[in-house]
Amino acid sequence: MFLLAGSDHQQEGPDDQHVIYVSSISWHTGIVVPGYVFPDSLWREDHNFAATSYLEIGWGDRDFFTHEGFNLWFAFKAVFWPTSSVLHINPIHGRVENHYFDTDVVRITLNEEQLQRLRGYLVAELELDENGKIIPVAEGIYRASNFYKGSSSYYFPNNSNVWVARALKRAGFSIGPIWHQTTGSILNKVQDFGDLVVEGD
Repeated sequence: MFLLAGSDHQQEGPDDQHVIYVSSISWHTGIVVPGYVFPDSLWREDHNFAATSYLEIGWGDRDFFTHEGFNLWFAFKAVFWPTSSVLHINPIHGRVENHYFDTDVVRITLNEEQLQRLRGYLVAELELDENGKIIPVAEGIYRASNFYKGSSSYYFPNNSNVWVARALKRAGFSIGPIWHQTTGSILNKVQDFGDLVVEGD
């Protein structure tokens, strides 16, 4: 199995255990991973998340995801044609459980092999420049977040929820991505191998 080198930062807890989360972000599902999952070499000087405790990663259609408010044309285009994708990266400092409220968050523990598989998937989903760095696309939804150019195409039924399910499947969990089109569906499924630590009303 091909393994990508991670950063020099170490996880908390046993060396062979790593904690990630799956969260609901409006109609999107996000996967929350330790900052050390991504190699330090990916970051630009002005976009550096190497020292961040956790990173919330969301994926979607470039035009629709980066546009403020709902745009019917972008939504229509994203459903019926393959389009460019972006990854939304939001840094989380401190305990993940304290970052969220009024939403569902599931905590999942990975072993080292599972982490390596997940790392390979996430890094491959980023399109990099000629220097191997991430490519900023737009300011993010939150104060410190940003959108970055993705390498894969968005198309129906390959939506943001399926993308997260595919990441978990790549890590080795028993989940059929194509069957999890909604946030509620995937949050319910991941509780089969994780623990609900934050619950929305």
